[in-house]
Amino acid sequence: MTAVLGSSAQRSRTMRPSSWRAFSGAAWRNNVRLSRNGASIVSAFVIPGMFMLAFWAVFGHAASSSGFDYALFLMAASMFQAVMFTAGGSAMALAVDAESGLLSRMRAMPINAGVAIGGRIATDVLRSILSLLTVVVLGLLCGARPDSFRGLLLAFLVALAMGVVLGLAFTGICLRAARPVQLAGLIQGIEVPVLMFSTAFIPVTTLPDWLEPVVKHMPFSPLIDTNRALLNGSDPGGAGWEALAWLSAGLLLGSVWVIGAFRRKS
Repeated sequence: MTAVLGSSAQRSRTMRPSSWRAFSGAAWRNNVRLSRNGASIVSAFVIPGMFMLAFWAVFGHAASSSGFDYALFLMAASMFQAVMFTAGGSAMALAVDAESGLLSRMRAMPINAGVAIGGRIATDVLRSILSLLTVVVLGLLCGARPDSFRGLLLAFLVALAMGVVLGLAFTGICLRAARPVQLAGLIQGIEVPVLMFSTAFIPVTTLPDWLEPVVKHMPFSPLIDTNRALLNGSDPGGAGWEALAWLSAGLLLGSVWVIGAFRRKS
């Protein structure tokens, strides 16, 4: 009897894929899927840089003549825009998987929910790194001058963290919806208008007095202002703490919602 039980347990362990194999398989699938999606490639490598060039071409000369490093100002915005688009694309990818039934099949497999989520995050980090590098190089070519390499590197890493948290938050919201793909499409559609209603492209001090506090404290503004302070070599101050609060809330809620969606019964 003991031998039979031992043999059964051994077969169960043999049939259960290792966490590393499951993780690498999920990440590989996501990377292949990304490379074949033309819209994702454009949003990763073209649109953030296009926004930077458009605003720099219109306002760059006037700003530089007054001693304002507008290229560096835009670099922080474009870095955030790059990871924001990555987060929106991640939410759409998992929403498609949810509606196609792939998540239901994954729940029936002997793998941990964290493995599939980790594979998605790995792809998001890779896309964010490549997109951020494109934006940084373009910003430097436009004349942006970060205070130090350390500040630039720190801003780069903070932007990556922001992208992961935004991805979890957007995905968690979508997977809780009755129609995940429609909601993910809505999020992607309003990303740019919401970004325009922040401190991304113009200093908050240029806004009317009644509008300034609204724009200054909307969720995207403290995140962008924190990265901007790191690039300038200054203390983020209150914006840094506000950004940390928003990121903590997004990480907590996004993680709970995404893990719950993977564990939910079909």
